[in-house]
Amino acid sequence: MRARIRRRQQMKRLTIIATVAVIAVSLGVGIYLASTANAGTKLDAFIGKPVSTSDMASLVSVSAQPYGPAAPTAMQNALLKYGGSPFVSAGKPAVVYIGGEFCPYCAIERWALVMALERFGSFSNLSYMTSSNTEGDYATFTFVGSSYTSQYISFRPYEEADRSNSPLQSVPSNYSSLWQSRGGGVPFMNFGNAYITTGSIFPDPAILAGKNWTSILTDISTSTSTGVTIREGANLLTAVICKLTQGAPVSVCSASPISSQSSSIAGPLPAGLNTDGVGAALLLVPGAPRAPLDRLI
Repeated sequence: MRARIRRRQQMKRLTIIATVAVIAVSLGVGIYLASTANAGTKLDAFIGKPVSTSDMASLVSVSAQPYGPAAPTAMQNALLKYGGSPFVSAGKPAVVYIGGEFCPYCAIERWALVMALERFGSFSNLSYMTSSNTEGDYATFTFVGSSYTSQYISFRPYEEADRSNSPLQSVPSNYSSLWQSRGGGVPFMNFGNAYITTGSIFPDPAILAGKNWTSILTDISTSTSTGVTIREGANLLTAVICKLTQGAPVSVCSASPISSQSSSIAGPLPAGLNTDGVGAALLLVPGAPRAPLDRLI
């Protein structure tokens, strides 16, 4: 009799323990899913809003010297020498960017590009953006509505698709011809018609996963692996721009590792800038000589 009572009590205890365990696991899963959804919601809440004054100041700060390491060979291999007739806009060498707000590779590319460009000038009206929810939802920026001022270069950015991959900005034909001839993929960059990138210089945008703008800026400033990778990309883009500006400003282009990185980039800038006389860049000039695309390293 007592044995049966003990068995019943033991079964009751086991049932209670099992019930508590199931509830605990369910609560844990619910909290995890809620926090994960909330993290995405927190990022998405900033989409299209102006970058805060503090984040902008941090961007300027992490773009300044010391610049960090040179880009590795794998990253340099993404840069191609085009060798077409150079083009300018507003009397300065033009850097053209074509991307899409949905694009995860564009997301990480913009971090490096903004850092590089901050070394030659300054942005205003830059806004927060994330890649699409199905493409990582990575924290980044959008160039839509932004402006850039520099005494050394002109910057002409186009976000050809929005975060939903719907058409957003039309790319002028003088910029789009070469882009379309190389497959029309994003991101695409053209540096003065002397060098181009068809696709990202970064092999994996997933290093941005789970991070917001503050944590990425912290990564860059503290040189974590994510931060170092972004710095390497910024330094490569800086070195290419220094080729266009013929080493100006000296404070940037003679600094380490920009000077040695720039020297490793093959091919002198062809002589004779082409302009339409009102400042619009001419990407393709009829009858101009064309060199084959060559890897630089």
